Amino acid sequence: MKKGIELSLNFLVTIIIALVIFGFGVRFIYTLAAQAIDLESITTDELDNKIGQLLCESTDRVCIGMDKKTIQKGKFDVFGIKVININRGSDFEMLISPTGHIKNNGPIMPVDPGKIKIKYRQNFFIDRNGEESLGVGVEVSKDAKSGMYILDVDIKQITSTGAEPYAGLHKLYVEVP
Repeated sequence: MKKGIELSLNFLVTIIIALVIFGFGVRFIYTLAAQAIDLESITTDELDNKIGQLLCESTDRVCIGMDKKTIQKGKFDVFGIKVININRGSDFEMLISPTGHIKNNGPIMPVDPGKIKIKYRQNFFIDRNGEESLGVGVEVSKDAKSGMYILDVDIKQITSTGAEPYAGLHKLYVEVP
């Protein structure tokens, strides 16, 4: 009789330990899935809110807070761009495109399609003497090559005669280790 109670007690302890370990495993997977954010699920308004205040000179018409960031493969980060309109209120257009990839200070190579995903608000309106802070989300694919990726930022002001360049071409640099 005593051996039967010991066996039942050992069985109950084993079941309890197994349930606790299973619970921790479920919690770990749930936490991991809840923290997984990809660029597709973020709205452009959320990107704009993520950048916060940028430190800019008052004379800069286009200001990029940090133009160089290190982003791990399979991850994303946000760049901040502030545009100040010194002309009358008008629409603006921002185009960002990957222009090159440099590996080990070698020559500039073309960027393989799909290796760098960029999300941003392309068209926006700014009143006279107003400003707009914009977020630019950059996601690096898991199979991207290591090196420095160069992104061209071209902001144009829409006028009655068409789109005119506004404050020249700017660059963003993404370091992929």
